[in-house]
Amino acid sequence: MDTRSAVLRLLEENKTNALSGQQIADRLGVSRAAVWKAVKSLQEDGYCINATTNKGYTLTEASDIVSVEGIRAALPQRYKDLPLDVKQSTVSTNIDVGTAAANGAPHGTTVVALEQKSGQGRLGKSFCSPKGGIYFSTLIRPTLSIDKAVMITPAAAVAAHKAITDVLGLPVSIKWVNDIYMNGRKVVGISTQAQADISVGGISGIIVGTGINYNTAKEDFSEDIKNKAGSLYYENAPSKRNELIAAAITNLLDLSADLTDKSYMDYYRKNCFVINNRVDYEIDREPKSGIVQSIDDNSSLLIKEDGKEDIRKLSCGEISVRPRTL
Repeated sequence: MDTRSAVLRLLEENKTNALSGQQIADRLGVSRAAVWKAVKSLQEDGYCINATTNKGYTLTEASDIVSVEGIRAALPQRYKDLPLDVKQSTVSTNIDVGTAAANGAPHGTTVVALEQKSGQGRLGKSFCSPKGGIYFSTLIRPTLSIDKAVMITPAAAVAAHKAITDVLGLPVSIKWVNDIYMNGRKVVGISTQAQADISVGGISGIIVGTGINYNTAKEDFSEDIKNKAGSLYYENAPSKRNELIAAAITNLLDLSADLTDKSYMDYYRKNCFVINNRVDYEIDREPKSGIVQSIDDNSSLLIKEDGKEDIRKLSCGEISVRPRTL
């Protein structure tokens, strides 16, 4: 790690607390001149670092630049050494992580971007990824068969939902299968892409891509989604992007450690707004509708279909939700 990165990591880990130039120099084994040079470089890049005589350097709460050091400082000790990369812009973080996975990248490898030129959503759809959002993909390497590994999908929704509520305290809800909504608009999209390993009849990895509209301007949404998409904030967004990313990664890695333990589905059901609402969907291209009774531990919708006595189990697909009228 170069001196600039090492100084930033120390300041992030001690955010709002002053560290003298000598303290930083002693911890890093460098000269005070090297510390001063690193701080000046960080300030020029936009970091809000105050320098106070007889106290030292302080990274203020207003500083909200997404960085490897900022994310790492917010990660718990068990994940401090995860392979991380932060980019201002990229074609797709899913593509970046997929390339890394093909080259043997380890479990937990994560790429973060502040803009994607060609973001990837579910079912091969594009994902609008303008500036103002947070986009990151994480490599999961489970030792499970494909049928069991599919539980990463609801787990990823729980990971993102819990991060937003814990870090930001915002009232968000899950739409089956793994979108996050607030005020009737989609604010988070999640995609999961499995990499098959035919030799062992399982998978070699899963790429979980998460896109969060953090403080995205309304005019930056593409024409086809501007009436559906929303943002967590449109103004006065708190300086918590690094903390939010770290919480989402931590939740995802914790939940994916044992996907056969489905206790998190209780959290999923509690925070999924489709239960007790009417949904429209298709079966073999035939339109259907019904009332969602519940969601089972395999994340399938249990639907009382219109005109039917039996309960329909829907394990995949797209749904549209209509508030139930009694």
